[in-house]
Amino acid sequence: MTIRRRTLLATAGVIPAAALAQGAGTVRIGILTAQSGPLAAPGRFQMNGFNLAADEVNESGGVEVGGRKLRVELRVQDTRGNPAEGASAMQRLVSVDRVPVVLGELSSGVVPAVAPIAEENDVPFVMTVPTGPGLTKTRNRFLFRVNAHNDMLGQALADFVASQDWKPIAFIAWNNDAGRGGVAGMRAALPRDWPIAYTGYFNVGEVDFSAHITNIRNAGARAVMLFMDEEPGSLAISQIRAAGLPVQLIGTLAMGSDRFLQRVDAARLNGMVQYNAFPPNADVPRIRAFSDRYKARFGEEAHGFAAQSYDGLMVAFAAIRAAGSATDGRRIRDALARTDHEGVTGRIRFDAEGQASPPVYVTAWCPDGRRSILFPPDMRGACGTG
Repeated sequence: MTIRRRTLLATAGVIPAAALAQGAGTVRIGILTAQSGPLAAPGRFQMNGFNLAADEVNESGGVEVGGRKLRVELRVQDTRGNPAEGASAMQRLVSVDRVPVVLGELSSGVVPAVAPIAEENDVPFVMTVPTGPGLTKTRNRFLFRVNAHNDMLGQALADFVASQDWKPIAFIAWNNDAGRGGVAGMRAALPRDWPIAYTGYFNVGEVDFSAHITNIRNAGARAVMLFMDEEPGSLAISQIRAAGLPVQLIGTLAMGSDRFLQRVDAARLNGMVQYNAFPPNADVPRIRAFSDRYKARFGEEAHGFAAQSYDGLMVAFAAIRAAGSATDGRRIRDALARTDHEGVTGRIRFDAEGQASPPVYVTAWCPDGRRSILFPPDMRGACGTG
């Protein structure tokens, strides 16, 4: 396009899409997360990771694209964990903000509403928290995920549970896709003949688990796994302990952080195990370095959602550099598919379906409120390593 042609377009109020997408010297990155509603608390951890990555890159001068440095500008949209609001938010990011890549989301239920919009607009969407196993099975070439999904998390935990011979096992889970999918995945991951004593589901907002506790006691379960997040998890654990139910407690990602310790005292958590995507106190240089930077910035222990989101954004920056473009979603998508990135959560490489395979850990709560790493065996450590 000639200089005269560009001048005429600008004078007429018609500006090329690539120019609309980014301000001078900046690259806009779309972010979907829950900033309000029931998922606002984990949404804060997700945003902490994104903000830390963006700030570190900006402090270094920005993202290098074609020999020049571009500052990062995050365009954040609140989905409230709701599919309809998520679709609206994604539509705004791709059509109004015209971002070249979008990251985030918390709820697996929102992803099917937003992923087709990304594909239709040739904008890569990188998930950093959703764990639904089927999300990357849709043949959407613009969909990627840096974090482990439920089947990967469940397999690591199932391998550990099987080594402990906790038979029979019981489940209490959300009556939704996340809860039912988690139970199905764990049952499939355990040895085929592993006895299941009881499976109970509850609706979001329910606070009384007494009927489930009675059923678990009557069924003779030796262990119970809780597929739920922090709030119902803290209630269920407290009620199980108060009832004197002698079972091994097994939790999920939401139950393995200092934040959860603020809801349930250490005595009630003692001995509980859970799968973990990022043990912040592990004596691993990449983990310790990130944990130190995170605590210095936010004044609290690093969280797995933050680490995964930090890695997701750093992967997006690497793809933008490799693509040589901060506006061409197709080129960025192709660069993402070739990604080989050493992140704080581990090595990130995407398979043909856009799924990465990060490490998965199992940690246990200690009597003093610290955690230890139990799995994998080569990282097994004392209290304070988890």
